[in-house]
Amino acid sequence: LGVALAETAFAGGVGLDVDLAKVPAEGVGRVDALIFSETPSRFVVTVDPDREAAFVEQFRGQTAARIGRVTADARLRLRGLRGEILLDEEIGALKAAWQRPLNF
Repeated sequence: LGVALAETAFAGGVGLDVDLAKVPAEGVGRVDALIFSETPSRFVVTVDPDREAAFVEQFRGQTAARIGRVTADARLRLRGLRGEILLDEEIGALKAAWQRPLNF
């Protein structure tokens, strides 16, 4: 989930403010398990606020949740299970660190 969120921010050139406590996850008591697990069928979607109601309607009866919002400040902010700030970094710096192993 953590990498998918970062890649979403990188691709859009936008920031994200995410509350991990809102992620639908049963029996997860550790935030590292939530961030780094590869749960089948979990995906990240950004939706224009004007289209949110229609998008939510498409998933009625399914497990889905709004866990954050897109921001214009180009920072990735992750809040933990108790609301604590886990990460607050500029996406350009995160993207550079992510790409560094591939720069050869």
